[in-house]
Amino acid sequence: MPFGIGLIAGGLTVTTSSFVGLIADGEAFASVRVLETGLGLASIVLGLSSYRLQRRDVRVNRAAAMTMFVVAWASFNLVAIGSFLLSGELGAPLDAVFEAVSASTTTGFTTVEDPQQLSFALRFLRGAMPWVTGLGVLMVSIGVLPAAVAGAELLPERPLRGKEKIATTSLVALRNVLSLYALLTAVLVIAFFAAGMDPFDALVYALSTASTGGMANHADSIGHFDSVAVDWVASLGMAAAGGNLLVVWWAIKGRFDSVLRSTELRLYLVLLVVGFVSIRFGGGGLSASEAAVAITSAMSTTGLYSANWADGSEFVVAVVLVAAGIGAMSGSVGSGFRQARVARVALEVRRSLQNLLTPTRTSVLLIDGKAVDETSLKRTYGYLWMHVFTLAGASVVLYTPELDLVASLSFALALVSNFGVLVDGGEITQHVTLSRWTEAIASFAMLLGRLSIYPVLITVAGFFRFAGRLRPHRTIGARV
Repeated sequence: MPFGIGLIAGGLTVTTSSFVGLIADGEAFASVRVLETGLGLASIVLGLSSYRLQRRDVRVNRAAAMTMFVVAWASFNLVAIGSFLLSGELGAPLDAVFEAVSASTTTGFTTVEDPQQLSFALRFLRGAMPWVTGLGVLMVSIGVLPAAVAGAELLPERPLRGKEKIATTSLVALRNVLSLYALLTAVLVIAFFAAGMDPFDALVYALSTASTGGMANHADSIGHFDSVAVDWVASLGMAAAGGNLLVVWWAIKGRFDSVLRSTELRLYLVLLVVGFVSIRFGGGGLSASEAAVAITSAMSTTGLYSANWADGSEFVVAVVLVAAGIGAMSGSVGSGFRQARVARVALEVRRSLQNLLTPTRTSVLLIDGKAVDETSLKRTYGYLWMHVFTLAGASVVLYTPELDLVASLSFALALVSNFGVLVDGGEITQHVTLSRWTEAIASFAMLLGRLSIYPVLITVAGFFRFAGRLRPHRTIGARV
């Protein structure tokens, strides 16, 4: 079933992008667009057939749920990679893989020096892919398989009952999540257009902003427009995309007491304000709108930028990278370590200090006025160590003499947090020139960041167990 769902989603996305190309690109790419349309339609048919053949009465455990999520993402990317290869606009086949993985993981890195030179179809596809996978992440983390992405233990308790809940069934979850997600995107399209973008750029940048994908149509991201209005629209959009969708749902249902009680929301707002003030007055010379773009882009892990925030102040660089490492709220399309985990770790540090002063004291961690389950805390600590080891390993493996220490660390953090901005010698960029080996490792690092470390490792371990069963074994005592 997940393989078929991924094929259907990939087929619909590729078919839509090919139609955009047939309308906007003219006759220059007509034959390629026809091939891409055929690929998309074939993927839809194959996906529907695979979906119908799958049994739906099988009980799904936690490990299987995580594997299903990874499989759906992989099949979606197979279709997208095929479209990138058919276009012929990228370099080597591995460039197509890197571009597809970067888009589908909402990272934003690209091997294309000037995206504006790409066809309309390819630019639309690069913006639509993170939007589709962002919707998938929201569906899985909130409505269907919450253990597979952010972890069910990270989502705030849902105080609403019955039909007022955002997810009572999978179909209800799809309807409600899609409605809120599409509403944010539509508002951004209109706002970007009103701020001065043409309709196509407004659509693509709205898709990239709502999904925190960060895929830009220009080499200098939204700085290309040199517009204060565009900066503020992008800032507000990225701040909204990095927020928890459940909190928005509570507000819609009039449960403002639950909204105000949300510890993670208060932390998110405090970090945004403190980060904005630090960047605005930290010596980088950024205007208010440019500082707003920098902090909201980092906190939501989107990666769009309007000015070079790495020029002139190492303090500003540190603030942005720390914000990107912390990441967005749980129940959002953003990535990173997640602020719910940060809040838990901070509370545990405070409890440990209190226990040192009063060893006989027994205390319980409270978040949103409720006790945090100790088993859930252990999972948080385990994820913290895996996250640290992943960042350290990526920094070592991806190190090259061309990058200094800050660049190497920022590259690893940008991959794992899906931030998509490289800091190198006082410059920032989304364009990277990598060796084939580095592209492969970077693609896997982006995968760990987007799909979460747990699902990817469980899927990889399951694959090796399956391969081990297929390997012929010698019988004990048999002659060789």
